[in-house]
Amino acid sequence: MNSENFQSFFSIVSESSPTMNDGELVLSLSTKVSSHQIEETLTSVGYSFDDVRTIRQGKVNLSLNASDWSSSCPIYLSWENLFTIVENTSKLPSYFYVLETMESSLDDIQNKRALELFCALRQLLASLADQCEPPLDGCGKGSRKLFYIIETEDGVVKYDFKPTLLWSELKETFTEDGQLSLIEKLRKLIALGDSQDSERRSVMRSAFHEIISTCHSSSEIFKKVINSIDNFHKRYEEHHDIFVRRFSINKVLHEINEKDLNYTSKINEILSSAQNKALTIPGALIVIGAVMKIDQMIDGVAVAIGMLMTTLIVHRSLNVHESTFDHIEKQITSEFKRYDVLNEKVEIRKRAKQTISELSILIDKAKKNSGFMRNSIWLICCLAIVFVIVVLNDDRSGVAFSKVPHQESSIISQQKNSDVISENAISIDVVSESKPNKMSVEVSSDSSAIPKLAVEELSAPNVKKASSIEE
Repeated sequence: MNSENFQSFFSIVSESSPTMNDGELVLSLSTKVSSHQIEETLTSVGYSFDDVRTIRQGKVNLSLNASDWSSSCPIYLSWENLFTIVENTSKLPSYFYVLETMESSLDDIQNKRALELFCALRQLLASLADQCEPPLDGCGKGSRKLFYIIETEDGVVKYDFKPTLLWSELKETFTEDGQLSLIEKLRKLIALGDSQDSERRSVMRSAFHEIISTCHSSSEIFKKVINSIDNFHKRYEEHHDIFVRRFSINKVLHEINEKDLNYTSKINEILSSAQNKALTIPGALIVIGAVMKIDQMIDGVAVAIGMLMTTLIVHRSLNVHESTFDHIEKQITSEFKRYDVLNEKVEIRKRAKQTISELSILIDKAKKNSGFMRNSIWLICCLAIVFVIVVLNDDRSGVAFSKVPHQESSIISQQKNSDVISENAISIDVVSESKPNKMSVEVSSDSSAIPKLAVEELSAPNVKKASSIEE
């Protein structure tokens, strides 16, 4: 069935004064329309034409039974009958004719708009619900019951209602084309297929909860919503604006937190590098003390020059780090200053100022630590040079003290040797006088030969006699 065929059918029915007789629609034949045209028209709209029963006695008899139509029967006795079909299927037939008022789907009337609004709103609420009966996808989804579980600031709220109302209530509902377009707009917003469908759906559920929160029973919910289409759309836009602003604020706050973390990491890296450089000075002292022995002036001078050069290099490096801290501080102030222009977002400005304050405190501490390290390396350098000087002085004093005892010991040994020589000479003289027959011993002027001759020529008894003669 198409629009042209239904238009021809509607013209035949409306011009023939239709009446009901034993469940059949009876149409009077018009002289303007032939039987062949009626047969073609009825066949085009899906009616099973019978050559015997359909046209008899100058009248057209149409059965309203579904079995006589290839699709659904487009003829309804009243709007309430049509509403019953719509209530069960959540879908308004594309083509219909209501005998009660002799109106069709081709007319733009209040009842038709009410049914369209009913179907569109039910489908929208079914797409927003947490559970539906029946749960199958399609127009009939949620036609019997809808379940909502909505989280609020005060807790969780549950709604369980049937999305329907009486025809007497629906036909009194004020409808206009703008309301139906608002429902269609809301339906499309949660079916765009992008990543924000779930966010928009959540916002729409929040607006739905705000509208029905004043209902005293579940039977009032659907009626309340269908009479508040404009308010529903308005509340959604308000909630969505709040959500967007909240999302924007959260996004900016996240950006501020990332920058805070980035600058904190940079400051810590620079400070860690400065500490590693500062530790080279005591490390150098440990190496010098473990490997190198400072016992000459040239060694001490070399160590002192090396320590001084290392300290100067580390000092210059720490100065560069402090300049970097100053640059980072200026960059932080410049980058976070742009958040002050967001006058309506006080939370962002407050967070930006707090971040600037925290980073400034961190930079000040880093500068103080850098200054402390610079002073420490110079102190260590000075102490190292003093230590080298003290070590060199101790070594020189030790050498001087070691030479003096050596000279004294050599003098004493020479005196002892001379005493021994003189004693031996006396002994030899005594022995020679007592025994003239013995071979005389000729004392050489060389004192070193006397002890040797005394040992070789004199025997132990002679020595004893010599000692007795002296006595």
